[in-house]
Amino acid sequence: MKNALKTIACTLVALIVLDVLAALVLVGPAPASLKTFFNYGRSVPGKIAQWKANPDLRGNLLNVSWLPDLMDLSAEQAAARPAGDEPVVHTYGMSFVVRITDAAQKARPDLQLAHRGGPGAPPNFTYAAFLKDRENRRPGDVAVLGILSYSVGAMGSFSNRTWVFEQPSPFTYPIFLPDGDGGLREIEPVVETLEQEMSLEDDPDLAGRWYDQLRDQDRVFAPAAFDLSWLDISPFARLVRRSLAQGDIAGRKAEIIARPEDGTMPYAEVLRRMITSFNAIAREDGQIPIVLLVQGRDPVDPDLKALLKPWLEEEGYPYLATADHQSPRDPRAFLPDGHYQPDIDARFGQAFLEVLDRARQETPPAR
Repeated sequence: MKNALKTIACTLVALIVLDVLAALVLVGPAPASLKTFFNYGRSVPGKIAQWKANPDLRGNLLNVSWLPDLMDLSAEQAAARPAGDEPVVHTYGMSFVVRITDAAQKARPDLQLAHRGGPGAPPNFTYAAFLKDRENRRPGDVAVLGILSYSVGAMGSFSNRTWVFEQPSPFTYPIFLPDGDGGLREIEPVVETLEQEMSLEDDPDLAGRWYDQLRDQDRVFAPAAFDLSWLDISPFARLVRRSLAQGDIAGRKAEIIARPEDGTMPYAEVLRRMITSFNAIAREDGQIPIVLLVQGRDPVDPDLKALLKPWLEEEGYPYLATADHQSPRDPRAFLPDGHYQPDIDARFGQAFLEVLDRARQETPPAR
């Protein structure tokens, strides 16, 4: 028994020594790729604190895509837009939507684009951006609502920080749930601006209310990604955290995806109500609405075409489903970062122009 305890004690000491040595190497001569690898395992608060302390750090996502900042920029551009200017295509989405509409513009250079989006933005972000940007659009403009299959499982989240563990962009957005009248109930995040985010360390009341909201209402919040951030000092603890956090987040998203109609986030019904509202508002304002369904390469994502296409056609809503033009099961269709190959984006861009032209023919002239 004594020998066994001695062996265990020696093993623990050796592991601690190795952990300390690894930590010293990581703050010193370790290659950048190794430092990046171990940084992926930092807690979410640890990553955000690192970005706050090092604004020029590579990959810093602290000030990306905050909705108030996007709307301020949009208002400035709307104010500078000449009267009688050509219609603008306003996109609300993520990089996939940008790439597709940029490809459309390359094929038709007179197409004017205004992008409002965020990295991997879930539908609740894109729909909120569309709502908040209403006064910056004009009759005759086009509104594009982007829905990415990968982020549908995050529709119960307030921020990328809870469901993108390795790159937890802290920008925030509301959660939308069905109300009792066929519409949507909006739950705003406690933290809505970059200024509020920056003040969390000095405002314990705001920080307490924010983390209480994340723990109580964010459906993808994983304690393993946030708790015990002081363990970030240990490279071994970071490896363990990375495994636990990613597994927990994936499991929570899978639970949501498995129940599209009656789960804690009935995303199929929420998406239908979002799209119905999107079309009604755009039509009321004399604009053309187009829904863009982007299917990613991950087979665990919900099949947006199967989920929404029959209903979209029944309602007569203009849409483009990428799965109609390229199988997402073909690995050759994708770049290593998960985006589609440029020639396939070009194909999607041409299909977008065809949808746009048909929608313009079917839409009465703007008021």
